[in-house]
Amino acid sequence: MKEHVLAISPARGGSKGIPRKNIIDFCGKPLIAHTISQALNCELIDSYIVNSEDAEIREVASKYGANTMSRPDKYAHDQILQEVDLLLKWTVNEFERFNPEIKVTLVVLLYPTAPLRDVISITKTIDLVLNKNFDSALTVYSDDRYLWKANFDNNSILPTNYDPNKRMPRQKESWNQWAENKAVYCTRRDVLFSEGRIGKNCGYVEMEKWRSIDIDEPIDLAIGKSIYTAKHSQSCNKP
Repeated sequence: MKEHVLAISPARGGSKGIPRKNIIDFCGKPLIAHTISQALNCELIDSYIVNSEDAEIREVASKYGANTMSRPDKYAHDQILQEVDLLLKWTVNEFERFNPEIKVTLVVLLYPTAPLRDVISITKTIDLVLNKNFDSALTVYSDDRYLWKANFDNNSILPTNYDPNKRMPRQKESWNQWAENKAVYCTRRDVLFSEGRIGKNCGYVEMEKWRSIDIDEPIDLAIGKSIYTAKHSQSCNKP
């Protein structure tokens, strides 16, 4: 049976940091419209669904070409452990219930809050699972920050990834350190249902740091818009 790749964008209506975040304007289009465009332009995605309990979000998503699905109230907030994984499994089951001729084999998670991701990164992440024998994959960016862990009880702080008394110039540090950017996840269906979206044999695709903005707070929105405007201005000004 042919592999069937189902991509899902969960889009709650009750976002907290930025009210109505998923349909707020982002450089001329609703935020979610950027992810919809990316998903629809990825040749490895067979089916794509925007899942939301919010009628207005579903209406906007439909306007930009996405198939939509509502969800039970218990998945309409962010107070459950592994809530998104549970929602992904529920969505897969519902999709197959309405499409009994299809058996989903790969599940792709595309958060609407990563508008600067590129289609190439989506394709590469899926390819790792589809053709390179990984059971899951995600996108990351190289992170060279000096990290510390705070003890709130006594106001002390300790380094976690380097010795401050043996500090090298940062560009010469030999860390192999990566940050999850919440742009793309891909998982085999059986791994999602038995373990979660990240399996034991997980691959990665590196994305540029500027593409890795995750829109959660107003400052993220401002930074993301500035980057988008600057990058599009550069491309428009090329000879």
